[in-house]
Amino acid sequence: MGLTWNERMSVGVPLLDSDHKTLIGLINHLHRSIGDEEEYAAVGSVLQALEEYAAHHFVREEKMMEACRYPLLDQHYGTHGGFAAKVRGLRARYDGDPTGVRARECLTFLNTWLIDHICTTDMNYRSWVIGHPGAEAAAQRVSLTGGGRKAVTVDWTRLRVLLVDDNVNFSEILRTILLSVGVTGVSAVHDLDSAKAVISHQPLDILVSDWHVGEESGLDLVKWVRRGPPDQARLPVLILSGHERMTNRDLALMAGADEFMEKPISARNLLLGVARLVV
Repeated sequence: MGLTWNERMSVGVPLLDSDHKTLIGLINHLHRSIGDEEEYAAVGSVLQALEEYAAHHFVREEKMMEACRYPLLDQHYGTHGGFAAKVRGLRARYDGDPTGVRARECLTFLNTWLIDHICTTDMNYRSWVIGHPGAEAAAQRVSLTGGGRKAVTVDWTRLRVLLVDDNVNFSEILRTILLSVGVTGVSAVHDLDSAKAVISHQPLDILVSDWHVGEESGLDLVKWVRRGPPDQARLPVLILSGHERMTNRDLALMAGADEFMEKPISARNLLLGVARLVV
């Protein structure tokens, strides 16, 4: 059974509550992947997303606590470090042998840790950060996609995305990652005919499609998009595949895709790739 957010978990800071909801969502996708035919790809993607998103969330929390001079900050650093080390260990094992890390094993650790983290450790800083004038501003400056001179600025809240994947759980993993940065305009379909109907009748900013959509090919969808009217033909397309080979990347680009990524996906790389294509 998955985790359910409730108001008793709220730390009173909408930004951090949103982060916690994203972490719960990722863990629930891991739960739903048990026994799925793409369980290994889902486990890899969720572990990568958890590692990246937890790090992002931890920095946000720490920046807020630093701003309000929270006295137990060092203790919190240690808690965050312990979680990060455990997830890195699971990731290292997965990278060495994707079949050696199962969703159930990850869930036992993640469920216990997250509930304890939110309901116990985080509640200690609640009264310090709520209403502090500089705390939330410090957290807002932390971006999952980084910064610097080459940073791409995207108004995520206005983005319209179509996800095409016959694996419903994997589509929801992608939706959760997009939602974490404010993308709410996400449609998800699971066959090419449905994808074509959406593309023909809804304005979109980007198409993200799996290579294999059931018995169909996402490359056929790309070719159909490029043969369409001008607005459709210009639609940015990102192709995902669980079988990374240089020839696959070349085939995807030759078919008309703008970008190609392998599964398991990285949350940060997905967002950076989307950002590059829509700006």
